[in-house]
Amino acid sequence: MIIPEVMAQMIAARLPKAITFSPLATVDNTLVGVPGDTITVPHWKYIGDAVDFAEGDSIDYSKMQNGKTTSTIKRAGKGVEISDFAVQVGLGDPKTEAANQLSMAIGSKVDNDCVTALLNARLTLTHAAPDLDLIDAIEAAFEDDTSEFNTEGSSPVRGVLYMNLKDYNKLRKAAASDYTRATELGDQVLTSGVLGEIFGWQLATSRKIPVGTYLAVKAGALGINMKRGVEVETARDIDHKTTKINVDEYYGVWLKDDTKALVVNAPAASGKFDPNGSVKPTDAQTVDEIKAWLTAHSIDLNGKTAKSDLLALVPTK
Repeated sequence: MIIPEVMAQMIAARLPKAITFSPLATVDNTLVGVPGDTITVPHWKYIGDAVDFAEGDSIDYSKMQNGKTTSTIKRAGKGVEISDFAVQVGLGDPKTEAANQLSMAIGSKVDNDCVTALLNARLTLTHAAPDLDLIDAIEAAFEDDTSEFNTEGSSPVRGVLYMNLKDYNKLRKAAASDYTRATELGDQVLTSGVLGEIFGWQLATSRKIPVGTYLAVKAGALGINMKRGVEVETARDIDHKTTKINVDEYYGVWLKDDTKALVVNAPAASGKFDPNGSVKPTDAQTVDEIKAWLTAHSIDLNGKTAKSDLLALVPTK
């Protein structure tokens, strides 16, 4: 017999670990039970540095101002069906496995929305290949951010650089002795899945990120609002002797602090590479796409046909 309340507790306990980005996000459960499907989050602007004032002068006052970000609550769900035969004669524990996989399913969906939010980050950068100069370019982009929310001292804070495994392998090879293994980081590891560190930036991989695109994320960049606790429901199919289990979660994901997230080589909004756009081609593009971009930007192909040779023609600045 499957008790929904017990399985809900199991899934709720596993869910935070199933959401890859939760350690770098601000997870808010205060809206559980509060009506409404839209969240408005204020962003307070910096009032400016203090100024000198002489005897008899008035202290300088600044009016507190804020912008705002809205996030829409959505619902994600997944179900599984377990036969009585599997419970009675199957190897392992189908009930526990169902709880694990349902947790993974909800967690992966929240991660998908986190990646979508990060791919639409305000801060963007174009960098041709995953080399050591990538780290310098990322830090320079954070430092040069002119946002009022980018206060003194916030830029040097580092975070996690997420990328496709294929790009990670190239960057790991380029780093050589400058690479620090995760086992050497001890309690400095920011999130599970970190493989190592280069120049202060921890590296993690995800198949959700396209080849050629990298996400630089600092702690506090994302906001995850849990609108309602995990709900599990079960139903019996007495004709087929199976138990159906489904789980759903109400939540919202948004870019909480856009000074702490940067996307390198953001994919085109349509999902297709735009040869006329400002985003430069990377190894993720086909030979024809690279040729089209070079031609559209008046760059002579010089008879080159190999992808590596064509990418070498793409300006780095």
